[in-house]
Amino acid sequence: MRIQRRVSLSVDFAVRSSSGRRIFTCSRQLSKFSLEEPVFTNFDVNEVIGLYARTVTTKSSSFNFQDLIRFGRPPIPDEALIQNARTIREIILTSLSRRTLALRNLPYIMVLNPNISQIYNIYLHSVNMVYDSGAKLETKEDNDRFVEALQDMVDTHTNAIPTLAKGFAESQTYISGDVTNRFLDAHLHDRIGTRLLSKHHIALTKQSAPTERPDSRFIGLVDTHLSPMELCREITLFLSDVCDLQYGMRPSMTIDIGQDVRVAYIPEHLEYILTELLKNSFRATIEQFLEMTPASQYRIKHNMQKESAAYPVVVTIVRTASGVVIRLRDRGGGIEEDNLKRIWGYSESTFEEEERDGFKTLNTPPPSVTGTGGSSMGGLGYGLPLSRAYAEYFGGSIDLETCFGWGTDVYLTINSPQSI
Repeated sequence: MRIQRRVSLSVDFAVRSSSGRRIFTCSRQLSKFSLEEPVFTNFDVNEVIGLYARTVTTKSSSFNFQDLIRFGRPPIPDEALIQNARTIREIILTSLSRRTLALRNLPYIMVLNPNISQIYNIYLHSVNMVYDSGAKLETKEDNDRFVEALQDMVDTHTNAIPTLAKGFAESQTYISGDVTNRFLDAHLHDRIGTRLLSKHHIALTKQSAPTERPDSRFIGLVDTHLSPMELCREITLFLSDVCDLQYGMRPSMTIDIGQDVRVAYIPEHLEYILTELLKNSFRATIEQFLEMTPASQYRIKHNMQKESAAYPVVVTIVRTASGVVIRLRDRGGGIEEDNLKRIWGYSESTFEEEERDGFKTLNTPPPSVTGTGGSSMGGLGYGLPLSRAYAEYFGGSIDLETCFGWGTDVYLTINSPQSI
């Protein structure tokens, strides 16, 4: 990160509304010491950011799960896709603008941090791409160009979470924990919405192409026949391999109720949440077992009568009127009261410093979800709060009950229509 030389340039710009109406025209002489910000010649990006952050504040909050499936199963007519592109462009620009201003309003010494500065410039670049590419959305070709810009934005933000997390970890001296949590709660909520809308529209457009034969189960990103049981089993296979490498033991998972439950939901979101929850339960269960006396270990092995010596994590899946409740019950020793107060805070990792590199694989969320591209998030402490953000985005929740010395029950509630 370095400060550029003094910048002096003249900028003429005109900002127009989505209908093409000229809002204002201005010529400005800029002269300042600046960070390495991209320079936009077509318009003043700061004016656009200010405009959207100020005037469009309610659209994103009114977006709900039904909006994802309102067009029905693909293929979707071009007119509907174009209208959807116009709608999500406004929402995405609002979200990007709000986050850009929030980053800019951090303490100046934090903005100088190279990781936070990188994220800030990524958001400036994203505003430019989305605003410019969607200035005209009238034909199928216009939508195709907009989709290319959305894909570029999704790719550009691939490593945003670990980069931002590293920046905040390096700058924690300059900002309180409460302010950090509020900032990251808002930032990750907006990020979830931006990525979801972008990837959903990209998927809808692809599924509606004449050459495509879309899977009848999917409406964009929504799997209308998603099986939580199958997800739990796939995740357990992956985590079992990782635990075997780390501990020399393979955990086990059993589903006592709900093998036949199906739900309409976003697989990427549910996969991330379940991966984080199962990872925590497996780790706690194995470490609790390894701390036992040999006699206690022998007794458990004898009672289990199977390859996996530790107690299994028991999963219960129940359909409700508004969605699905998934309970994960473990015998991992529970959570101490002091830690219980901190587990929902960012950067509150339970990993010791020396463990962070060695255990990073188990802390790596699915790249399809967070866009981390497989980069490690080990030890950053974002797993549980980010899982809760995903669950709460469509009105769900994550709650837990714990008994220290025994184990923990986690209740994941997701809202979803009964059928589509």
